[in-house]
Amino acid sequence: MSSAPSATDTDPLGLDRIQDKNKLALDLFEVRLMIDPEIAALACKSATEKELRQLKRLCDETEQLYLGGHNHISKDIEFHTCIVRCSKNQVVETLIPVINTAVYTFAKVTHRLLLEETLETHRAVTDAILKRDSVGARCAMMMHLTYNRQAILKILEEREIETPHRQPEK
Repeated sequence: MSSAPSATDTDPLGLDRIQDKNKLALDLFEVRLMIDPEIAALACKSATEKELRQLKRLCDETEQLYLGGHNHISKDIEFHTCIVRCSKNQVVETLIPVINTAVYTFAKVTHRLLLEETLETHRAVTDAILKRDSVGARCAMMMHLTYNRQAILKILEEREIETPHRQPEK
């Protein structure tokens, strides 16, 4: 019996099959902008002290990996998963694979473009949740996602400039 997760466990919506990863990243951000700030706010109200310590540890570890130039994606996913689990909302927890896909897709598309912004906003989200400041957590998560979205748009703009659309031949 295999203990490896099946494709439907790790990608229940089949998002990995979408070819245009830039469009997927933007679409995922639209969904995350709808839910992630509220997840962070819920985490402030529901997280246990043990979960708060884990969140701080994951934020620190992600930061160390990022600053060291190491692959931080799996730790970043753990960080966001921890926030979801802190929310104690069982429906939101079923969305973890979607959020993980969003984090992974963004990291692959941007290639560490937002080092400082990621570190600052992860820290701001963590600090607000540790203080149980739901408004601050909501705002920090919104800022985190906003920076990410702007980076994706910038990459798309640059690609558009490099490869302008051709007029169809007659």
